[in-house]
Amino acid sequence: MANEVELKTFPTLQATMGDWSYYITTLPFYEVARRVQLATELVTPHNMNQWIQRSVIPRRSRQIADYLINQEQHFFPSIVVGVYQGEPTWYEIDVDENSIFGTHGLDPRFKYSLGILELDGNEKLYAIDGQHRVAGIKEALRRLEKSEDIEGYERLANESLSIVFVSADIDQTGHLERVRRLFTTLNKQAKRVSEPEIIALDEDDAAAIVTRKVAIDYDGLKEISSANGGSGRNNVGLIQMGTRHEILPSNRQSVTTIVSLYRMIKRAFQADLKSLNNKYKGNRPDDSALESMYRDIVEVWETMRRYSPALNDVLGSDPREERAAKYRNENGGHILFRPIGLQAFAGALGLLRTRGVDTERAVRSLCQLPMEISNVPWRYVVWNPNTNRMINGNKTMAEALFLYMLGQEPRTSSYDVASKYRELHGDSLTDPFEKIRVWKLV
Repeated sequence: MANEVELKTFPTLQATMGDWSYYITTLPFYEVARRVQLATELVTPHNMNQWIQRSVIPRRSRQIADYLINQEQHFFPSIVVGVYQGEPTWYEIDVDENSIFGTHGLDPRFKYSLGILELDGNEKLYAIDGQHRVAGIKEALRRLEKSEDIEGYERLANESLSIVFVSADIDQTGHLERVRRLFTTLNKQAKRVSEPEIIALDEDDAAAIVTRKVAIDYDGLKEISSANGGSGRNNVGLIQMGTRHEILPSNRQSVTTIVSLYRMIKRAFQADLKSLNNKYKGNRPDDSALESMYRDIVEVWETMRRYSPALNDVLGSDPREERAAKYRNENGGHILFRPIGLQAFAGALGLLRTRGVDTERAVRSLCQLPMEISNVPWRYVVWNPNTNRMINGNKTMAEALFLYMLGQEPRTSSYDVASKYRELHGDSLTDPFEKIRVWKLV
């Protein structure tokens, strides 16, 4: 479809790292699809000695294709491509002879790093890092060509991807130690994006997007002011910003943390988020879907506010009044002012919603339950009365207790709430639920 002239020369930067020489350039997508192969296409993994790459996951490749076709603002980092066979040639460009630069103050490294890389067409190129991106590009172009979307095909085919070429020969005897080492180095050293980074930056994760919108737009939680008289300073406000999931001991202002809010949304709206992910294939949902989810989240918080006197007291208040300190202190406090409690509440809410209970009824019913963490049933589950400290490892049990007190089954039928509750109390309870009242959905 596109005017796909086979390119043989590429403007390139040459560099070295360790004992690798490599070349940085760009290839149009159609060249990537045509030339760059997956390692599994080049080497049959008969045994562990020849297994140099993970098998491409078709679902991930399809997601990338969807992303390229449907998301106008798509972008990829560089891929690393191994070169073997053929006779690639590097031509240096002597910048000393350039009338613009001359030799005045020019970094001497430029003399040896700028040039042209020529490929004679006989090379074999294979993805060492970025195999799913390569497979996604191939899939996207294949779809557009099949659908006869000429304009879409030509637009995508002529976009450019940054390539790092390395010489990584596979010898005829099949010893691939050098290639394996490079592949594992790239993958072992790659750092997974952290949860706070997702919350702050991700433009495809629906939960992250609406979390940011709640923090900015929702009057109940947004930072009206801060202890130092300016929004966002020192990470104080009705939402504690920053990377910590836990509430700082010195924090007397915040209802919860931004990380806890994100997790709360994921648990309360687990089914909704799964539906969005299936519909949009992991890409950013459209604005109307995100706005609808934002309204649903605000409805949950406003309903909690309506049926919880403690939340009603703090939500929408000036953080400088430090009202949250009344509900989170060294002697215990309200469970919804602790991240583990808020997430357990949200998990129970999400399950009730999937079981057909409407949001208002579910929130109203949950808010009638005991909330003081120093009392039954939360002692030894989320609060240690001997040390007056939080216990943060029993989120599943806390969620199950919320459900039990409403006469509901836990998330999984195999979870034995009574045995776990007895275990947390040191097996000292004959009837673990003797003092725990079971309420009705109201």
